Amino acid sequence: MRNTVKVFEKVRDWQRFGIVLNNDTLDEARNLGVAMVDFGVASLESIKNRLEESNLSMKDEIIAEINEHITDLINAKEEIEAAETVEELKEAMKNAREVWRDAKVSLQKSIIIGVLDRLETFVEKGEKLEDFVEEKIAEFEEEGKDTTLLENWLDSYREHREMALEKIGEAKEKVLEIETPQQGFEAMKEVREAVKTAVQHTKECVKDLREIIQLINQYGDAEDSEELMQVVEEVVEE
Repeated sequence: MRNTVKVFEKVRDWQRFGIVLNNDTLDEARNLGVAMVDFGVASLESIKNRLEESNLSMKDEIIAEINEHITDLINAKEEIEAAETVEELKEAMKNAREVWRDAKVSLQKSIIIGVLDRLETFVEKGEKLEDFVEEKIAEFEEEGKDTTLLENWLDSYREHREMALEKIGEAKEKVLEIETPQQGFEAMKEVREAVKTAVQHTKECVKDLREIIQLINQYGDAEDSEELMQVVEEVVEE
């Protein structure tokens, strides 16, 4: 670790005065390249450990990608260590930078999927509300009440919720297909559109929920309203 710190101190000095790569600086440049790759591998290992302990969906796929990047970085390090000329070192360093660039894509994917997970969890919890309303509809029907309007709003709520989940799933699949920054740039357009649609369906669920609350307050009693609000709190809480 101390050697790595010293190398980074040299990087700062070189950035200040200008980096010169020639036969005179070949050994130090090689050491710098090795240190940078070691730092990259250590970073990926740390992130992989955190992912393994997380509840991230598709984490197995992301971890598999990270393992591939670690292997590629180790191979790049061997190329750097084996470089005997300035040109060979330049080429090896270029390859290492490309590997690290692709590795960062996987890290960005894990962040995006994490955000989608939170939205998906919120939408999935809406199933509790559906179950509760179905029970209340059965109770109201036994009491001889016309529940047609409540059933219609529940169907609307369910439809919007399912559409939101579908769009979130599409967004996740599209994110997982990304392998390079260029692919990411193109794919994120579709991901953003899918998320936008999912959020819109979620907003429609909220509108449907308002109508459902009003109808249960109308058909039921204070106890029904209290039970409903408890379920709503469970759905919307983090």
